[in-house]
Amino acid sequence: MIMTTRRKAVPLLAALAISPTVLAQSTQTIEEIVVTAQKREQSQQDVPISVAAFTGEMAETAGAYNITGINGIAPNIVLQTEGLVPNVPMFAIRGMSHSDPDPNSDPKISTVIDGVYVPYVAASLLDLFDLERVEVLRGPQGTLFGKNNLAGTVNITTARPTGELGGRVRATLGDNGLRHYRARIDSPSFADGTMAAKLSLSKRDYDGYATNITTGSELGGNDVIAARGTLTFMPAGAFDATLIVDYTKDETDGPPGYSLGVPEIQDDVYEVALSFDPYIETETLGVTLQANWALGDGNVALVAGHRDLEYLNRGDFDGLPNQPGLDVTRDFDGDYQSLELRYSSPLEGRFDYVAGLYYIQNEWQQVNNVIVNPVVGTFGINEQDTTSYAVFAQGNYHVNDALTLTLGGRYTRDEKDYSLFSQTLIGGNPVAEFTAPLDDTWNNFSPRVAVEYRPADNVLTYASVSKGYKGGGYNSRGTLPENIGPYDEETVTAYEIGIKSDLLDGMLRINGALFLNEFEDLQSSVTRQGAVRTENITTNIAEVETSGAELEVTWLATTNLRLGINLAYLHSEFTEFCDDVDGPSPTPFPSDCGGPITPVTVDGNTQYLVAEDQTYLDLANAPQVSGSFLVDYDIPLASGVIELHGDIRYTDDYNTWGRDNDPGFVRDDVALVNAFVRYVDGEDRFDVRLYGRNLTDKEVISGAIRTGVNPLIQFYQPPREFGVELTVNL
Repeated sequence: MIMTTRRKAVPLLAALAISPTVLAQSTQTIEEIVVTAQKREQSQQDVPISVAAFTGEMAETAGAYNITGINGIAPNIVLQTEGLVPNVPMFAIRGMSHSDPDPNSDPKISTVIDGVYVPYVAASLLDLFDLERVEVLRGPQGTLFGKNNLAGTVNITTARPTGELGGRVRATLGDNGLRHYRARIDSPSFADGTMAAKLSLSKRDYDGYATNITTGSELGGNDVIAARGTLTFMPAGAFDATLIVDYTKDETDGPPGYSLGVPEIQDDVYEVALSFDPYIETETLGVTLQANWALGDGNVALVAGHRDLEYLNRGDFDGLPNQPGLDVTRDFDGDYQSLELRYSSPLEGRFDYVAGLYYIQNEWQQVNNVIVNPVVGTFGINEQDTTSYAVFAQGNYHVNDALTLTLGGRYTRDEKDYSLFSQTLIGGNPVAEFTAPLDDTWNNFSPRVAVEYRPADNVLTYASVSKGYKGGGYNSRGTLPENIGPYDEETVTAYEIGIKSDLLDGMLRINGALFLNEFEDLQSSVTRQGAVRTENITTNIAEVETSGAELEVTWLATTNLRLGINLAYLHSEFTEFCDDVDGPSPTPFPSDCGGPITPVTVDGNTQYLVAEDQTYLDLANAPQVSGSFLVDYDIPLASGVIELHGDIRYTDDYNTWGRDNDPGFVRDDVALVNAFVRYVDGEDRFDVRLYGRNLTDKEVISGAIRTGVNPLIQFYQPPREFGVELTVNL
């Protein structure tokens, strides 16, 4: 349970990047958010992990209607909010990001919703209305959260029924045709007080902020419906259970790709010239069952999950107007089940622990249809069946009241069966095809060692060494046997020291961390020759090192004035990178880094992939300096309160692509300014908010790509936007 008052939870960290805390209304102290970063409910200040946490209401007030809205909310967290696939959240934590937006690609940052890992990046786009909290755990969390979290974990907990009849409705109107309506209703307890239910609904329409001058259509908009139902069963005794069902359908127009070098659109970055209007349709269904049995002071927990994803994406990737080329359609259907059983020991005594078993079954099929030009194209059907098993444990030994030692580990086994049918067509006639039934297995042990020391009751220091793991896999985009894979697993060894402190009688909070991450066999997307064109595939390319520092400060200056600041420094570099990222050569030539010269056959012609030294490339989405500043000021009235909020979010310039240091991929350094004014009725019956985002109307690149020899294509975030929001509590 999060300990806070409703009115004060909203303004503090509403769009900010500050410590995950909320303010008490009646006292000059910073209250805590309870998190589950270690599979137990703990105060955020008691967790020896760098954690950013905030309530769902903070996110709503900040205008974050889904997970993409938390961009810049904490140090060293970057999120591509618009890009190649705009309804797929592309996280980067401490300089490491997703390498591929395709739903079949395993992420580097895992998303967990109500204890269930979400294997598809596109299926993690959860509507944030009526959430309990969001936790962003920086650094690998392999021991307790499993694979695919080399850079961190996004841990989402939805709100539970209150057991009292009530509800809330919210309507938001804004620029670019925004119409967003949300509602929730709580039932009174029933079945002799043992059960309660909650229903949350959301409907969002957004016309978009870019124009395709070729078709005259608006791009960048979407039409989203979402629903979530929750049923709790809490009979008298040691057992309780919760059933959660969520559904989301997202139809997005875009992305609005602005092509450099196209004369027709050089005067306005919000005008694009595409042969047709691209679109993305995503439909997800999730079912989660949580059950708990109290055994003395310990607890047995069972978490079972199912998630289904249907995903259809058609894009115009040649970047040129009136050019029927590089028309790509991907049709994906995935079905996923998971089961976790764990035991948490009592907390009394010198030793406590968490241990469990984990199982995943994930099946998907993807149909790829690529029209290279009016004559040439490729067609492929990819299928994969993944089975994963894991056993894990983490224990804490409390040497005394001040010193605690932690040791944990997780063993994971991944089994993947993959099949591919690929066909090359010229003039509609197949000229080449191949099938590839493949299977492979990866095993990994991810340990964690930590020590925490309390020099005072209000100060926690800690140091940890941990490992993270991402399994190997296959390339759904590959159209040549040598491009299919498998590629090897990716691992990271992470070192972190940190401090968490509450000072000045709880009026000042200062948290900080230093970290070093060493990645081996980095999986990333590179350009390789395909059957008829170059194609982007995932492979093991390099060794990477990232290091940096993070500082988060919250200060209650007065009863009505709250200030916050966060700062982050990041150094990221390839320590070893020898690979061909520039495509094939018709003749072999000596490698400049000692790598191989690999022959490939395309249309009967032999070409060569010559390894080149690429250690000079920038990592994607890794700004060296970033930070934010916020101010909240309350004006009490006889009838309620007026809340004023302003925040500035700054990021240094950084490469959004990471495969080329071309300046066109670089997002310039920028400070984004946001603000709102809010009136809250004294009886908490309603509130109304006026907001503005990107007040200085900056043109901000979110991402950029280059497809073969075609122009560099940039994707921009929305321009300045204003809106009004009314909330009524029932």
